[in-house]
Amino acid sequence: MGTAAADRSPTVARAVTTVAAVFALTSGAAASSYDVRPGDTLSGIAAREGTSVAELARINGLTDPDHVHAGTRLALPQTDTVSGLAAERDSIGELIADVAGEHGWSPAFVKAIAWQESGWNNHRVSHAGAVGIMQVMPETGRFVSRLHGRSLDLDDPRDNVTAGVVFLQHLWELTDGDVERTLAGYYQGIGSVRANGMYPSTERYIDNVLALRERFR
Repeated sequence: MGTAAADRSPTVARAVTTVAAVFALTSGAAASSYDVRPGDTLSGIAAREGTSVAELARINGLTDPDHVHAGTRLALPQTDTVSGLAAERDSIGELIADVAGEHGWSPAFVKAIAWQESGWNNHRVSHAGAVGIMQVMPETGRFVSRLHGRSLDLDDPRDNVTAGVVFLQHLWELTDGDVERTLAGYYQGIGSVRANGMYPSTERYIDNVLALRERFR
């Protein structure tokens, strides 16, 4: 099952994001903007400011959050937004752990995917139309609803996480338990991975998730 396999996945030595500050939300007032410095990553900035990559990308209209250029001025969420997200994440984290455990997956692994996808923000909708905590595409939601045996409402946090976990299990079985290819399929699409191999952005995604998993253990 997913738990044992996820926990046997390789230790990541090449992670490209700063993850040590994932849990440390800033206590002071959030600044209104931040000037990107050489060596900064969007995930590192998000962690320092107590927000998520997804939220920074959303409010700044970034289409490729894997790259941010030195000298760019980023708008930051207001303090009340940061506080509201922090409070919501507390309950979302418990929900993710609960659903992951129900389906035999490591909570740390699923939490890491959810953080990378949305920063545990159920209100997140990507430019491609992916929805919620696990960033599930509506078509994928319909597919996993059939696998799960009931209709899943992607706007409902529990159903959203359930959809993501059921889809992970499906990918896990398709890849014969290969953790990295499971993650690649979740991010890039398993058909594309088979046809084209993993894109550089997919490899960064895998590194990020596996590094985040260590922080959520």
